[in-house]
Amino acid sequence: MDIEKLVKSAKRGNDEAFEQLLAFMREKLYRTAYSYVRNEQDALDIYQESIYKAYTTLKTLKNPNSFPGWIMKIVVYKSIDFIRKDARKFTSGDEAFFAEIAGNQSMENIAYSLDVKEAIDTLDAKYKTIMSLRFYHDFTVKEIAKMLGCPEGTVKSYINRAKKELKPVLREGYLYE
Repeated sequence: MDIEKLVKSAKRGNDEAFEQLLAFMREKLYRTAYSYVRNEQDALDIYQESIYKAYTTLKTLKNPNSFPGWIMKIVVYKSIDFIRKDARKFTSGDEAFFAEIAGNQSMENIAYSLDVKEAIDTLDAKYKTIMSLRFYHDFTVKEIAKMLGCPEGTVKSYINRAKKELKPVLREGYLYE
C-alpha cells in the first residue's frame, strides 16, 4: 500500500482512499484506545472521535508518510483526554485482551504479559504512554518522539526511568509470586 498516494488522494476528498488508510491502521488504533480505557464501548467512542478528527484535519498533515504516527497521536491524546474528563481508573481483567494479542502463546507467556501490563499500569501517564507505544505497538523511539512532539533523548530517558520503576514492582508482586 502506498500511504503517500492514499493520503494525497484523501486530502483531495477521496473518501475511499481515507477508508483504505483506516483499514491499514484500524486494529492498532482500537487496541491503543482500549489499552487506555479498558472498556470496549469507550474504546470504540475514542476510535470514532479520533477518526472524525483525523478526517476533518487531514489537510493539515504536511508529510503524507507520517500518517500512521499522526493518527496514532490523535488516538493517544483522545484517550488521555477521555481519562481526564471521566476520571476513570484502569482496571485489571485484561485476560481476553492479551489472549487475543498472544494468539498461540502459552498460558505462561500470557500470564507474563498480564504481569507486565499491570506493572506498566502503575506508571505515571507519561511513562505509560511511551512504554505502550514502544513495546506494545512497536513504534521506534524516533516515531514516538515525533508523535509526542518531544526530543528522542526525552523518550529514551522516559523509557529508562520507566524500566527502573518497573523492576521493583515486577520483583515484589508480579513475576516472582
